[in-house]
Amino acid sequence: MFLGKKRLSFLPIPSLIFLLVLITEHCRPGFDNPADPSSLAFFKTNLVSTYLRSLIKDAELVDAEVPQFLAMLYLKTGPSETGIKVWNVDPESGQLTSTVGMQAVPPNAPGNSPVNLKRVPKSRELLASSGFGSPSTFNKIYFLKIQDDGSVSETGSSPSGILPNTITPNISGTNVYATISSSTTNVYLYQKDTSGNLTQSTLSSYPFGTYCSPSSLLVSLTEQNIFITNPSYLSIYFQDTSTGTVTIGSGSPLAMPAAPTLNDNLTLHPTRNYVYTTIANIAAPIIGFIYNQDSTVSAIPGSPFTPSSSYSATATSSKTLTIDPYGRFVAFAYSDSSGNRLQLLKVDSSTGTLSPTGFPIGVGNAPGGLTWDESGRFIYFFSDTGAASSERQLEVYKVASTGQLTATPGSPVILGTISSFSPRGLVSVTKTMKVKPGEYP
Repeated sequence: MFLGKKRLSFLPIPSLIFLLVLITEHCRPGFDNPADPSSLAFFKTNLVSTYLRSLIKDAELVDAEVPQFLAMLYLKTGPSETGIKVWNVDPESGQLTSTVGMQAVPPNAPGNSPVNLKRVPKSRELLASSGFGSPSTFNKIYFLKIQDDGSVSETGSSPSGILPNTITPNISGTNVYATISSSTTNVYLYQKDTSGNLTQSTLSSYPFGTYCSPSSLLVSLTEQNIFITNPSYLSIYFQDTSTGTVTIGSGSPLAMPAAPTLNDNLTLHPTRNYVYTTIANIAAPIIGFIYNQDSTVSAIPGSPFTPSSSYSATATSSKTLTIDPYGRFVAFAYSDSSGNRLQLLKVDSSTGTLSPTGFPIGVGNAPGGLTWDESGRFIYFFSDTGAASSERQLEVYKVASTGQLTATPGSPVILGTISSFSPRGLVSVTKTMKVKPGEYP
């Protein structure tokens, strides 16, 4: 059971007063026998031992990321509305409870046509990009923050007029990378200033050109590697962080047996130099590479991978994947001849090889936006009900250490009709708390 507050490493004041009263009333002056309850030495010994036990229990606790909120960037029509919907997350069951969030009728933040949503790791800071709207003064990257009550406020933004396709922050949120398309596609770097706003980097390498129609953009923890997928390629760039120069890695764009798919298709291992993406390969739709600091790469043994022994796709389908924050599993949502599925694959930490865990579970139509919370405990994604109801929904699953998936109470959550409700991004927000060792991975 996680602890909501840090255990005090001293006895509470009422207990101390109680002990002093007992000492005054019952202890015989001058009698010094630690084994006799009427002795002052007895009380001294037990007080010290109680204090030491409290210190030991404190030392046994460890810091972990515990689920707190789930935030969704959305666009709704009839009437028009954009906003960020926020749920409280029960850290044990995963059940969602609606809270305040942010609702804004255009042209207020987060813009009038939201594109995607990202979170600065281990923080309540969010980044929402908005483009393709009018007036262009509201086309920005917005910095947002979730408050204690779940409400969302704007804390800063980028220069107006930009139309970001994809965005990703560095680990501290001080740098934000974005791809922007006009007549060509370029990668921009924005840096957070002291007021909380984003300013365009003056480094000579930025902006730099990349391949058209980018669908995913990620940077490594060191920011020395920049990963971009588009309908044809996966490209890796090397950034010299001391000078800011950027060069495309040797071998990029990477030769692959099939083109990348375009649905949340790129993920990085949190501690190893492994990158995975989905490709339009019917037999084996997940491909993985080992990358080096200089952005050269080699194929992961056994790549490309099939999601399960029962996988039987007959055509290229929408695919989405994400990796667990501890690097144990890759989650993969897909469609095959049996329907729509969610499957976990175990990651061999020494080689990067993926192997299926158990059997896949059935999920809703057109799964997308696959998100693994930073605690490693829950997986979230969008889907729809299909058939006559045609409703957009949010599915939530709890993840066991074995890779077994269990739907959480209240899942799926109905969001609205497909024709009127469009989710544009989903992020999990955690908080650092003291927990028992082994309670979280």
